[in-house]
Amino acid sequence: MSSYVPLWCKSNFSCFEGASHPDELVEEALRFGLPALALTDRDGVYGVVRAHVRAREVGLKLIIGSEITIDDGSTIVMLAQDRGGYANLCRLITKGRLRSEKGESAVSWDEVCAHAPGLIALWGGARSLIVGEADSHDVGGKLCGVFADRLYGMLTRHRCEEEVIQESRVRERARRFGFPLVA
Repeated sequence: MSSYVPLWCKSNFSCFEGASHPDELVEEALRFGLPALALTDRDGVYGVVRAHVRAREVGLKLIIGSEITIDDGSTIVMLAQDRGGYANLCRLITKGRLRSEKGESAVSWDEVCAHAPGLIALWGGARSLIVGEADSHDVGGKLCGVFADRLYGMLTRHRCEEEVIQESRVRERARRFGFPLVA
């Protein structure tokens, strides 16, 4: 059995970002012999019920999460470790949705930190602050302080030219702040 687990997957509930139905994602994970799958739709947990039902039927572990949009335009992927983490994730999503226009959401870094218990943070991806040119020292310090051993730098490869520079920034900042990497 494979030890690889996709930790950043979007379903077709993330418009223009994911293409497959949540239950189809579960089916493909099973077909590839994966032990688990993280469903991380943008600013919501829309596909979780369908994915959960199918995952339970076929015996695949489903990790519930979301890619959260921050008010500075960046994103961070949050994964629930337990029921408390799931509740915090839902509260965080609700805060962002209630104050935003329909179809949009944004929370502050302070709100992310306030909802950290029970959540794992994956900091990376093309829209992440960690890959930008600007120094992310203030945010990195906050995240390290709150998430501690539940913060990971996320390396992504979609065969885009800019990913070479982005990956080197994630690696350098992970070294500086002392958190591990996931790919």
